[in-house]
Amino acid sequence: MEKGTLTQEQAEAMTEKDAIDLLFKPSFSTSDTISEISGRGVGLDVVKTKIEALGGDIEANTKLGVGSNFIIRLPLTLAIIQALMVELGTEKYAIPLGSIQTIEDVTVSEIKYVHSKEVINLRGNVIPIIRLDKVLDVESNHEESDHLTVVIVSKGDRLAGLVIDNLIGQQEIVIKSIGKYITNNKIIGGATILGDGEVALILDVNTLV
Repeated sequence: MEKGTLTQEQAEAMTEKDAIDLLFKPSFSTSDTISEISGRGVGLDVVKTKIEALGGDIEANTKLGVGSNFIIRLPLTLAIIQALMVELGTEKYAIPLGSIQTIEDVTVSEIKYVHSKEVINLRGNVIPIIRLDKVLDVESNHEESDHLTVVIVSKGDRLAGLVIDNLIGQQEIVIKSIGKYITNNKIIGGATILGDGEVALILDVNTLV
């Protein structure tokens, strides 16, 4: 509260887990003074981000006078993932399922503008909208409609809505490295070969959110 991270009302409403999760917030530190190796609040938030980028999660438990433990969960293999296959124009893309929160049907009238950027208010959360066809420079073949299909994805506490043309469905895919073919596009995390031999690119949600 002294640092302005949360208000008195928020602090009173926090559960024990919420309080422990403050450890993973950027710029949060338990050190009184800043030294060369501590006090900057850069540590556990970086650990959490890296683990989530691998499709895992981290959890902390503590008991006063007894001690603390950290539980890190990682997928058994990082080569095979569950993904949501989507369509943009004539191209297919894979979004890792672990990054997806919900899939929403959003009307165009629900989209508002904040600082010239598109956002939607979803159950009390203001979520920025990312139009994948513009980001990936893909020509959309989706007919003009009052409704948009939006995939809500997360990176830690941050959310974003990815606008797509069509949903294909959930699928288990094998990640293939794209090697040196695409070196300057961090949005693409790899590729996979579909059952019909077609290649689909895997989107790295962490760089989009």
